[in-house]
Amino acid sequence: MKQKYPVIILVGIALLLAACAGSAGPAGPVGPAGPAGPDGPAGPAGPAGESAPVLVDAPTVAQISGKVVDVKGDPVEGATVSAEGLDISADSAPDGSFALTDVPAGFVYLYVASPSDLYLDGETHHSIYAGDGMDVTDVTITLSGRPSADATTVGMDACTTCHANSMPEYFAAFDGSTNAAAHSRFVTEGTSQMIHTEMWPEPGDKVLPRGSKGELLMVQDPADGEGLVNLVLCTEDGDEGREYIFKFYAELEEGATPRSEGALNCGADDTAVFIPVAATIGGQTNWGEGYADPYHEVEDRLPNYGLGKQRYMARIQDVPFLVDWFTEHDIPLERAKQDYVNYLPVYLIQDGTPVGSPALAEGDVGLPKFWKKGPEHWCPPTNTLSRNCAGCHATGIEIDYVDIEDGDHTYKGVVTAFDYVDLNVTCERCHGPGSDHADTADPTMIVNPTYITAQASNEVCGQCHASHGGKSLNPPGYFKPSFDETYKDTLGRGFFVPGVYELETFITNYNQPTINNEWKVGPFNSWSDGIHSRAHSQQLPELLRSVHVDNPFEKLTCASCHDVHTLDAGPATMAVGDYELSNPAYGNNTLCLACHATHGPFEGVSEDDVAVLQLQAGRDVSLDGVAMTLEDVNVILALNNVARAVGSHISKEAGMGGALYTPADPENPVGSCASCHMPKIGKLFDNNDDAQYHLDFDADGNIAVAEGNVASHVFDIVWPAQSAIYAETATHDYEIMSNSCSACHDYARLSGDDD
Repeated sequence: MKQKYPVIILVGIALLLAACAGSAGPAGPVGPAGPAGPDGPAGPAGPAGESAPVLVDAPTVAQISGKVVDVKGDPVEGATVSAEGLDISADSAPDGSFALTDVPAGFVYLYVASPSDLYLDGETHHSIYAGDGMDVTDVTITLSGRPSADATTVGMDACTTCHANSMPEYFAAFDGSTNAAAHSRFVTEGTSQMIHTEMWPEPGDKVLPRGSKGELLMVQDPADGEGLVNLVLCTEDGDEGREYIFKFYAELEEGATPRSEGALNCGADDTAVFIPVAATIGGQTNWGEGYADPYHEVEDRLPNYGLGKQRYMARIQDVPFLVDWFTEHDIPLERAKQDYVNYLPVYLIQDGTPVGSPALAEGDVGLPKFWKKGPEHWCPPTNTLSRNCAGCHATGIEIDYVDIEDGDHTYKGVVTAFDYVDLNVTCERCHGPGSDHADTADPTMIVNPTYITAQASNEVCGQCHASHGGKSLNPPGYFKPSFDETYKDTLGRGFFVPGVYELETFITNYNQPTINNEWKVGPFNSWSDGIHSRAHSQQLPELLRSVHVDNPFEKLTCASCHDVHTLDAGPATMAVGDYELSNPAYGNNTLCLACHATHGPFEGVSEDDVAVLQLQAGRDVSLDGVAMTLEDVNVILALNNVARAVGSHISKEAGMGGALYTPADPENPVGSCASCHMPKIGKLFDNNDDAQYHLDFDADGNIAVAEGNVASHVFDIVWPAQSAIYAETATHDYEIMSNSCSACHDYARLSGDDD
């Protein structure tokens, strides 16, 4: 059963015992009972008062006993069980049993150190309440197994063979028909998932990408890698459908007149380089069929994966400069898997200030729009999928690489061989290489993230969600993804395996903030407070800075709030008292109140009320295994309790007593926990541009940032005063951090420039 947070933490009880010689005095009142601990009995009632009482030392310690088992339920011998933060430990016996004595009364987490390389360390994610003098028994701690050092990746098809029938809901997320599969098809070879194709020209027409001031965009010449040339986006229809093409014009002679718009077209040209889009990365979003529904005509039901951007990739064989360079340096163009230029010089942005918004300043281009992505350095030999993207966007990767001195420049980590088992994120990115498990069907020979430590569980996601532009520690700065060449010839082939390794050696200055995105300082690109993220893919360092991580009751992980297999709202199941909720809803506070109800400012919200919120959201609730419906509950009473508690909270904490909070309306941001505690203060994009944020007007009628695109995972309130600090030196709107109020209130927005 899910633990509750009591209003009072029981630390100890002093007993008053009567002792006197002679006749007894009048009896005093009976003392109150001590509060109940989570899943434990209430403390004893105080004794009746008597004359001449004396204070006697009471027990202030408890005993905790239980068993350590593996995922099959078999006992694990020799595991060291310790009370976190205390010098108290015991080794498990042959039957897996352990007993910790003299544990100080209160809440305690237990940590289990694995006895061998057959298991991973484990712990209790929920604290155990051990009251004064209590004997807490039947604590079972399960240890995950792990692959051997020789294990290899077998691929999604092998997993499907055995598990598709027993876990159909998991594998439905990988069949390509739902955006719950965003992780599994983020990179798509070909152009089948191109978004906003209406923005590309019809055959014979053209699109001219522009820079931030409206000038024609000049980009690195793909013919020789030097100089800047004009670029046109084109299309061409053929037997296999429409082809999307980047046309790069030849360099101009020194002193020549720049080309005009009219001189640029998509026609045949012997001097131009035509490079077709060969693959896409990103852009599907979470609506309907994603790329087929870019304007959100289908209702959004997958809040874990939002709008973003789409980059276009080219085969390295289609870029003349790379063909010549790789050939000159004896590096094969043909690899076990097709390698790509990581990004072409223009990409498409989906989220930000929309086209036609009155908040766009003169010259600003609204969203969606084509925008520049490293136009002056898009095709060096190190800008490849194998080197910079595959570490997070493929499974079972193997690479070889060399350093090459070319004139005065040294190219570090140029990939010479590239292979993977699955393109995109599939089972083994989180569960580890599965050949041992596939060969034996032994569940102890694969990583089971349910039973690893909270740190390891967070690093399952953190291997890709711990940095915006992180660089490997070993070798230093070579690879953007998590990589450590120490392990290149063993499990993972240099890439991170959750639970087996720690991220600290895979990313330079892991978890350290930097305000300028300088990887040598740290991988966490933050605002100047070093707490709040300024970019995307940095959820873990924010979580590690939140009050959710450091509390005495539960060690929260990514999986506490996310359904890791489908991205469909909350965790797959969550126990709330005797209720079981499936994918607790976000929008109407169900997920937050599932933990925060019954105590603190939400003491008046019961577990019954939380169940009603879940049913109101159209999601499943069962009680003792029986499915419930709205007809089974008192909806009005429950919503009234929630409205009163949330209304009181927002009035007290934010002076919003007059705000209209309606718990039955999840579209209303007023009173939504996430609106205030998860403000969108980060951005999804790699380049600064006002329109890539959500702009609106400040109280003086100037254009300012209302919010970004990425929700904070610090879960604190970001006050307008924190934004005001940045206004002192800002010269652009995007240099001012948005806050918890700015999305709705003009007084909380601050303009960074004169428009």
